[in-house]
Amino acid sequence: VIAIIGILVALLLPAVQSAREAARRMQCGNNLKQLGLALHNFQTAQDETFPMGSPGGGEHGMWTTMLPYLEQQNIYDNCEFDGNTGDDPMLYTLIEFYVCPSYPYKKIYRSGETTHSYQVGAMLTYQGVAGARIDPSQPVKTSSFGDVPENGMFGYEFARSVSEIRDGLSNTLAIGEFVHIDKGTSSSYAAPPGNVRAWVRGDNSSWGSYAFKVGEFPPNADIDRIGDGVDYNDLPMGSHHPGATLFVFGDGSVHSLSDSIDFDTYQALCTVNGREVISADAF
Repeated sequence: VIAIIGILVALLLPAVQSAREAARRMQCGNNLKQLGLALHNFQTAQDETFPMGSPGGGEHGMWTTMLPYLEQQNIYDNCEFDGNTGDDPMLYTLIEFYVCPSYPYKKIYRSGETTHSYQVGAMLTYQGVAGARIDPSQPVKTSSFGDVPENGMFGYEFARSVSEIRDGLSNTLAIGEFVHIDKGTSSSYAAPPGNVRAWVRGDNSSWGSYAFKVGEFPPNADIDRIGDGVDYNDLPMGSHHPGATLFVFGDGSVHSLSDSIDFDTYQALCTVNGREVISADAF
């Protein structure tokens, strides 16, 4: 009898774990749905223009700008816009919408708990999509952390209008999951939170973005930032959901993109104006 009970428990545990992950994934999708609604409430109130990804200079970025449209006006009002987000009063204030429930690490890191001081704060496991470097001659914001193109929903020093998204909102990625930690044990970003940063941080003083990422690798690509020499702005989107990463598109719809998605299709989805025709079968 004991042996039979043991077998039944062994069979039941994976099913329970699978059900829990399904629930966490659904909640993550709900988070992204709320973010998509916030983006559209923002553009409705701001002459059909989405929030600026980041103004540069270490200032707050899109994740702070979106707060009033996520019913977080009080937190927004208590932020300090003085170009020093590392000392912001809201640095350790958790925004539940900004963290995927499947994220297995701490949601808030305090001083002394991380390798680098700029890793502290209340975490953000989502990033805006900053286009893709498809054409070598295309305009970019030059950065030692990876050049940022100007063909995505978000980027440096511009706010994207709805009319500029010529691929169509339903064919353009807006926000996706980002949980990247280096794979190499010698990297100082191999321990949590790795390359994930606090939501209050828009960027660093050298145009390294904490608000958005460029589509240079497919989701969940096996990348070691230090060992492989990959620029920070180019680190891949990714998640802790098996085999897939969730994204919200420009029209507010949420889709799961497989890790094995065709890379050309993925980069086409990252851009706003490539005029690519994307099949619904792609995602």
